[in-house]
Amino acid sequence: MTTSPTVLQNGSMPTTVTNLRSQLGASGIPSGNSAFARSIHDFTRVVLGIEAAKSDLPPAPPQSTLSTFETPSKEASTNTVILARFRSYLSENNLSDLEVGGRTKCIPVVCRRFFVQDMAHINIHHVSFAWAQSPDSPYNTWFASMILKHWTFAKNTGLLYKYAISPTDDTAANGQKILFRWIHGRQGELRKSARSLNWRQIKADLEQRSKRKKQLSDHRVDTCVALAVPATLARIFMDPACTSDTEEDDAGNLYHLHVPWRSQELTQFAHKLDEATVERLREQKGARYVQKAKLLELRRRNPINVPQHVRVPIGLPQNCYAPIYVQSRGQVAQEVLNTHNPPCKFPAI
Repeated sequence: MTTSPTVLQNGSMPTTVTNLRSQLGASGIPSGNSAFARSIHDFTRVVLGIEAAKSDLPPAPPQSTLSTFETPSKEASTNTVILARFRSYLSENNLSDLEVGGRTKCIPVVCRRFFVQDMAHINIHHVSFAWAQSPDSPYNTWFASMILKHWTFAKNTGLLYKYAISPTDDTAANGQKILFRWIHGRQGELRKSARSLNWRQIKADLEQRSKRKKQLSDHRVDTCVALAVPATLARIFMDPACTSDTEEDDAGNLYHLHVPWRSQELTQFAHKLDEATVERLREQKGARYVQKAKLLELRRRNPINVPQHVRVPIGLPQNCYAPIYVQSRGQVAQEVLNTHNPPCKFPAI
């Protein structure tokens, strides 16, 4: 059972990504998947010129600039001269003709041009955060406020129309927290990059594996529902840990990975669900959809390797676990896994 953090060590925000997210989550910040957060993330990437997922972050302003930085006056920061020009530009151009960016492809890339102009208007010529400073340093706090100023303009002029932003999420305080979390996340990426040059590829591989596992898991649950399989069995496959990972070789071939804790009964039932999924999708979407190139159920080959680390779900029916695997665990681990639940009956499919 997880609990919300109740203290701030030395009155400062946590430095680890997990603890920071937990602390911000306890304060009621919208999740990173909310439309509000996604709109700010995407807008920030557009104005920083790093829209592509694999783009490098722009370099921080030079130390000479940061060491002498003084927060511009409120009058200078809130000046709307550049935004007035932007509004005029939008009125003179067809929005549908503008190049757009962001994951929803609705944020005009020209937003960056007017953001750069606004920064130059205040005599700031480096469009980037100070990555080595705390997310709430004076410079980063001010720079974030400028991004939110332009984000608010884009929202109020209808440029973010594809984001279904919840009015309860849309507060200035939440916007500041969203950018604090975003900066902190990017700083974590920079630290990983310093330790491992291929961290982006490692991250992409992990995301691909997670995506594939979720797709298989979702398909199995949908097939359980379609076949009126007992809810206790359907719930098993709601946990992606009950689905095997997929590995890809250099030739692009996909393979199951062994799930060492899973019983033969559960494994066979999962395979039958995959076969039933193919038939279900063939009936629903037609034979053209059911091709090896589109369905993992058809692409994956028999397993060769066993993963080094596996997540073992707790409290499944007794006959879902491989007896040899359970017996190989320590007594405490066996008790925590709670493998003594009554066995379930796997129906014929």
